[in-house]
Amino acid sequence: MKRPPPRNNILTLPMHQLISKINNKEVSSQELFEIQLEHISKHNPSINSVVTIDEELALKKTKEADNALQKGESWGPLHGLPITLKDAYEVKGITSTGGSSKWKGHIPTSNAVVADRLQQAGAIVFGKTNVPVLSGDWQSFNELFGITNNPWNLNKTPGGSSGGSAATVSMGFSSLEVGSDIGGSVRVPAHFCGVYGLKPSYGLIPLLGHIPPPPGLLSHQDTLSVAGPIARSPKDIQIALSVLAGSSPLEQKGWKLDLPPARHQKIKDFRVAIWPNDPFCTVENAISDAIEEFANQIGKLGASVHEKNPGVSLQINDDIYWNMSTPIIASGFPKSTMDKMKELLRNSDPTDTSPRVRLARAALLKHKSWLSYNEGRLRIKAMWEEFFTSFDVLICPVVFTTAFDHNHEPDMYNRTITVDGVDRRYLELPAWPSVATVPQLPSLAIPIGTNVDGLPIGVQVIGPYLEDYTPIAFAQAIEGLCSGYSPPAIVQ
Repeated sequence: MKRPPPRNNILTLPMHQLISKINNKEVSSQELFEIQLEHISKHNPSINSVVTIDEELALKKTKEADNALQKGESWGPLHGLPITLKDAYEVKGITSTGGSSKWKGHIPTSNAVVADRLQQAGAIVFGKTNVPVLSGDWQSFNELFGITNNPWNLNKTPGGSSGGSAATVSMGFSSLEVGSDIGGSVRVPAHFCGVYGLKPSYGLIPLLGHIPPPPGLLSHQDTLSVAGPIARSPKDIQIALSVLAGSSPLEQKGWKLDLPPARHQKIKDFRVAIWPNDPFCTVENAISDAIEEFANQIGKLGASVHEKNPGVSLQINDDIYWNMSTPIIASGFPKSTMDKMKELLRNSDPTDTSPRVRLARAALLKHKSWLSYNEGRLRIKAMWEEFFTSFDVLICPVVFTTAFDHNHEPDMYNRTITVDGVDRRYLELPAWPSVATVPQLPSLAIPIGTNVDGLPIGVQVIGPYLEDYTPIAFAQAIEGLCSGYSPPAIVQ
């Protein structure tokens, strides 16, 4: 007897449930992909998060996956799962642009490490999702593919640089994505779109094959940037991390991954610190209120909860972040841009701390000075290590605002975001994400509610270095009780 076709609401189930349905033959890989295509065809014109699809290749691979399953063969933990991937990652045979017109015809002949590990685990990458130009913004738009909209409000941004990824997962176009994050580029879009996004401990997931840098370059390590999964449940994040994490190809002959298990599984066993706000970068009232309510809820569930942080100054942390990340990003700037920055500094007062001068000064930082900032970073990392002898996780804002209106003013220094009636500088956005970036800690963005306008609110769950499974276990312990994904109204 032929079973009825699956309903479209299957597409907003967690990834692990979809994998189970494929393995149990409740839905075939090909059927799932065809439902996804239909859903994308209906809704992507208004969201514009999926920018490239290789339908022919995906149909071929899904049929092969179904045939293998009929023979009792498994390709791995993601067998037959059709997914998309951020257009910053090279995927063999699929146009991979990094959001740059310079690479609009770039069709890689090999995979990024991330793509390779997903495919080795049985996933089928059928398309790419939108990014800002070279992943260089907290919004997702470029000349090649246009603007990506937030599923919860089309007038708002889904964030960046992994905005296409987060919107795609929120919409049910794909059940798994992998973003990249140096200034919140996984966590901010997850927060804006109401999904889960992990910035893992630094170095856990190799970035080789990520654009930028330009295709073919090997300089994927020795920065602050990481790759991290985006999904609809913490269990999905755990599965994805187990697939993606591991030493880089050049290190595999000597390095083996051996992450410690989660410290706890039950919420009553967790020692939780909260950092709901800070005078250096105050957050939207709805966010700080949501964190306070969240703290009350997990306290009632038995967790030990205290308002505490490691003693780190958010202002000093932010200063170290800008002075360490800007030279990394500026390494790809054209000579003309660097010359303008030099001219700006020649005509500026040495005491000028305006954003434009501050970033120019950081972009032209000498390596000796960069190493001094790195010493400060390591001292902050040591403070966190000591802090986590008394606490298991810390809860804080992802960023100071919920999803904001599209703002494509070419000069980023002139952009502002209105929060609680006050115009704030656009370049304040990385202040809270940098809390985990500077000490290279795992940080899982989890959805905990919405503001009065119905926009998602997420928080960072920051864990100890290389103990990524601890914030994931915390999120699993509270899922459905005081946190969790829900589909945006457009797909309900």
